[in-house]
Amino acid sequence: MQNNNAIEKFIRENKDKFSDYGPQDNHLEKFFYRLNNKIRQITSIVPHLIKVAVATTFIFAASIFIWDSFIRKDKHEISLKDKISHVIYKIKKHVN
Repeated sequence: MQNNNAIEKFIRENKDKFSDYGPQDNHLEKFFYRLNNKIRQITSIVPHLIKVAVATTFIFAASIFIWDSFIRKDKHEISLKDKISHVIYKIKKHVN
């Protein structure tokens, strides 16, 4: 409260000087430049996006590992690729 009272007192005592002087010609340019820099500092979402990407990649890799190690039921069965290779091998062997 003390600071606000001092500011109000200063404004009241110097009221006539405030109406005599206007801002500098480049005041708006400087103001918008500083405002733009502040907004960029505050609203930069790139670090957050990087964190989300890292977390997503980690969770995806962990889920694939868990699925392959513990959940997959056909782990010891022959895969479709192996079956096709075996059939092709038999056909080639039979043709020759």
